[in-house]
Amino acid sequence: MLLRSVQKGEHRPGRARRSFAGKTSLRIVVPLALILLTIAFYWKLGLTNQYTWLESDDLAYQVLPWIKYQAAEWGRGRVPLWDPNHSGGQSLIGQGQPGTAYPLNWVLFSMPLVSGDTVRLGFLNWYFIAVHAMAVLFCYWLCRDLKRTRVASALAGTAFGLGSFLNTVNWPQMTNGTVWIPLVILFLLRAVRGRRPWSSAALSGTFAGVAWLSGHHQIPIFTGVTAAALWLFYAFRKRRAAWKIARLAAVALVFAALVGALQILPAYEYGNLALRWVGAEHPVGWQDPVPYAVHTELSLVPSALLGLLVPIGHAQAFIGMIVGALALLAIAARWRNRSVRVFVAISAIGLSLALGGFNVFHGMLYAVAPMFEKARTPSFAIVLFQFGAAVLAAFGLDALPGRRARRWPPGATALMRKLAGGMAVIGALLYAGSFAILLANRMEFPLDGKVVLSAAIALAAAALIAAAARGSLSRTSLIACAGMLMLIELSAASDFVFTPLAKAERFQKFTSNQEVVDFLRRQPGPFRIDVDADSVPYNFGDWHELDQYNGYMASLPENVVRAGLLVPSQTQLYGVAYTITRKPEAPAGGQLVFQAGNGLKVYHHSNAFPRVWAVHRVSRMKSPEPAGDPKAEAFVPGQPPAVEACSGADDVRLIGRSSGRLNIVADLACKGMVVVSDNYFPGWKATVDGKPAEIHAAYLSLRGVVVPAGHHRIDMRYRPASVIAGAMLTALGLLLAAALSLWEARRPIAA
Repeated sequence: MLLRSVQKGEHRPGRARRSFAGKTSLRIVVPLALILLTIAFYWKLGLTNQYTWLESDDLAYQVLPWIKYQAAEWGRGRVPLWDPNHSGGQSLIGQGQPGTAYPLNWVLFSMPLVSGDTVRLGFLNWYFIAVHAMAVLFCYWLCRDLKRTRVASALAGTAFGLGSFLNTVNWPQMTNGTVWIPLVILFLLRAVRGRRPWSSAALSGTFAGVAWLSGHHQIPIFTGVTAAALWLFYAFRKRRAAWKIARLAAVALVFAALVGALQILPAYEYGNLALRWVGAEHPVGWQDPVPYAVHTELSLVPSALLGLLVPIGHAQAFIGMIVGALALLAIAARWRNRSVRVFVAISAIGLSLALGGFNVFHGMLYAVAPMFEKARTPSFAIVLFQFGAAVLAAFGLDALPGRRARRWPPGATALMRKLAGGMAVIGALLYAGSFAILLANRMEFPLDGKVVLSAAIALAAAALIAAAARGSLSRTSLIACAGMLMLIELSAASDFVFTPLAKAERFQKFTSNQEVVDFLRRQPGPFRIDVDADSVPYNFGDWHELDQYNGYMASLPENVVRAGLLVPSQTQLYGVAYTITRKPEAPAGGQLVFQAGNGLKVYHHSNAFPRVWAVHRVSRMKSPEPAGDPKAEAFVPGQPPAVEACSGADDVRLIGRSSGRLNIVADLACKGMVVVSDNYFPGWKATVDGKPAEIHAAYLSLRGVVVPAGHHRIDMRYRPASVIAGAMLTALGLLLAAALSLWEARRPIAA
């Protein structure tokens, strides 16, 4: 009996081992192939040194200086929580967008630097590729968890990770928050299915928390709204298990808060004390909602939906012919599948949010949902629509029938023919419309040539599907051709992202001002510089590590703004000794001391305050009246500390400084206040001769410490409680998630 069973193939241990080994190898080979595909797709960045993805105002002038400064600090063995080079000093981690708390950035910052403590362009390009590879893999794993075939899952991962949003919105603080969407949804769906529900809910929240660490709040907020909608849907659908699902949702929320705490707490602290420029007439504070007019202006305009299948403009809504056709096929052929309906809902939520001011449901959320008004760019929610469409494409690909048409189910051939006919009509209309426009414009084509490419792809896809419906093309060939056409579509849509280095004008500006930098480094200091933004648009201070008074910024502490209104001579108070400009007229009180070969001029201001000094009169601030002579006395917002007036001379010197530390030596004739012309902000701690001392908000925005008469040493360190507590909570969340996963993994899977 056993012999016959073996001969029939019913009991073949060797084959079982080979099958297991084959599946194990595929688990490794397919993800590796997807990584290689991502590298090949971005060959301009990874396989040449001729292109950059950083050629835009925000990326080149703001993000890249942030990266350079943080990498330089990591190279010195310091975690840069404070940025002393920008606007009198700012909490770097509190601003969020620099991505100080994001682990992938730590890897980038740890890479070897070139001369001048600059991040290598190659590392920046591979960082870009790594972000997209993560998105591809995470979406692939989600589809595999939904029991999609490997080839369908690979197509969905590719469509999401190399698709429009991740190719058109290149701010790292945005893309780093986007890549975690598949894992948030993967473990949410596991939890509601009852597959290790508690650890799955914890992991869903954990990955949502990691998205918050990325530095920007908009994508995590949109993801959170979508996750909340799914939790509510399943709670109402499974009424008998509603309370359990509610508890699972609460677990996910708790873990999201815990894991994201390292960024959330400092950002909350900073946000409550800062003014943010959001595109409104005036900056807004934490308690001020972002005006809905701003949301409307930054919404996805309905006309952009014309770009769903054709990459028009920046192709923000673009999913492409192939993904669109497969998603429609999934809806038509697999609507009874619950997962298909779920991802149709996710796409609908994303599109609804993206339309923003053109959709009443967005306005309702704006009015009632906490924190939702902070996400001022509704159009970015289109990524959820594209994510849902990518997953639906996997279901559509798996819905394609067997090898030959004669073996297909009765209605499959008709469905395929309708799909082929629809794509043929779209392709023909695009071709005809393009040709008509060409004739009307005297053989000059005013539109993007990608429209014609989309027409060709639509016709090619129609031919492929029609051939498959006739039985003259195998499913394997159809899948291979569809995949290649999709890659061509995505590549054409993303091509504008990459700029040849020879034409990267913004990127080249960093090396064009070296003469001025060398001159400033030769001057006795420390001092601050005022940089004319029209002459030098990038964050000069962060890039060259010179203290800058102004800069390319999205927010500023409110006390700094208010102090500027109370103290007319604020630039003197902050020790602005030099102005850099290309303008022909000299700044007030400035004397020309240097002119570079590129026309950039440096003016010196002899009336600038030193970086540290002492005062012996301190009064209470009388707002809104402008303060008197800041050289004569300091003012503070609360009860002024007691100091002594005397005629003796003081000697105050700054003897050491780094990103988060200052060392001062003071010899005072009598008790006074030592003032440091750096921004006052929570988290700074001071000691006088090793004993804790209170830091006062001198002149509302600077730091002042009361020091007795005689010789003393003053040390200041930036040790924010929000960062310490946030780090502890993040570590706790990660440890609890790991422990819960290990504990529940030992239990039988319920479903």
